[in-house]
Amino acid sequence: MRVLHTADFHAGRNLRGFDRTPEVHEALVEIAELARSEKVDVVLIAGDLFDTANPSAEAEAAVFDFFLRLRDANIPAIAVAGNHDSAARLHSLAGLLGWVGVQLVAQPTPHPRDMVRTVETRGGERLTVGALPFLSERRLIKAADVLGGDVGAWRQKYREGMGFFLHRLAEGFRGDSVNMVMLHATLDGAVPSGSEKTMQFDLMNAYTLSPLQLPAAAQYVALGHIHKPQQNSDSPLAHYPGSVIQLDFGEGGEKKQVNLVEVEAGRPARVMPIPLTSGRELRTVRVTLDHVEQGLAKLAGFSGLVKVVVQAPAGTALPGLKDRVLRQVPNTLAVELDAVQDDLAAPELKRAGLSLSELYEQFHRERRGELPDDLRAAFHEADEAARGGEVVA
Repeated sequence: MRVLHTADFHAGRNLRGFDRTPEVHEALVEIAELARSEKVDVVLIAGDLFDTANPSAEAEAAVFDFFLRLRDANIPAIAVAGNHDSAARLHSLAGLLGWVGVQLVAQPTPHPRDMVRTVETRGGERLTVGALPFLSERRLIKAADVLGGDVGAWRQKYREGMGFFLHRLAEGFRGDSVNMVMLHATLDGAVPSGSEKTMQFDLMNAYTLSPLQLPAAAQYVALGHIHKPQQNSDSPLAHYPGSVIQLDFGEGGEKKQVNLVEVEAGRPARVMPIPLTSGRELRTVRVTLDHVEQGLAKLAGFSGLVKVVVQAPAGTALPGLKDRVLRQVPNTLAVELDAVQDDLAAPELKRAGLSLSELYEQFHRERRGELPDDLRAAFHEADEAARGGEVVA
């Protein structure tokens, strides 16, 4: 049996005002063609089909076109909702998508066995997938309550709650079937892309799973949520395929892929990464203020998207800098000062003890130059009025 594992489409992603949806669509067309050319039996999509809970029409068209291409190739799919998806929205579409061969599990059910999906392949083999959509702590507690669990204990023990669901899903495995688990979650030891900001990843770490909690009977665990392709467990075998394009500058330079899994009932799975070529390359370039044009010369002929970081003394006013950069590199999406980067990296060193007015002045100075007196006065007046309103309230 040949199973194609992908995840984290993020259709509808907007990067610095630039819509990445056409690139996501290009990647999905490429993946659908790979599924056909590699004679795949089933496609697994491990969450984050969309970038927002209310995706654009173009984003929906990209994802639904992907499903229609799989249908035209007579390839069924199983998908789960991720944390960026609207579980309720996807749940409302599950029945309709079933008509084109997509089994979508968007929300947990009172009976975990309902989240176990099966596919009979053209060769007569059976695939059983325990499909677990993203579960926030709040959603997990609600699901536990429906199942009669001790809500207070589940609040304190997220891992135990997730382990409960994984255990129940594994009860649906069969000896004559290929057995897999698919979930959108963070495993201990997962290495994030630069796109998963340090602060966000630290927060996610409060709600992680241990690889030891994965069902031992699973021949493969199809993961989604982390954008950097990686293997996270040997037993059971667990992989993140990563996002389908470089979604932001933190992912610049990363090679994107899907995983082709060859497996038979009762035998170890073999994973073969297949590189993807779609999507524009992202690149961050650092230049000094005195050598902007010379530093940007290295980008001649580069067709990807660019972020330029200009190293300049803190507090330097740089009117017209962005126009200088854009004249030489029109595909630049962002021009930032090195001082701004330092501030973001260590906000406690730059912002501690500053008033709201001082913070605004610092922000304006770093992004646009010195704050004009009239704007300073207007901000101070608005700040005072807001504070007065709070006191009255």
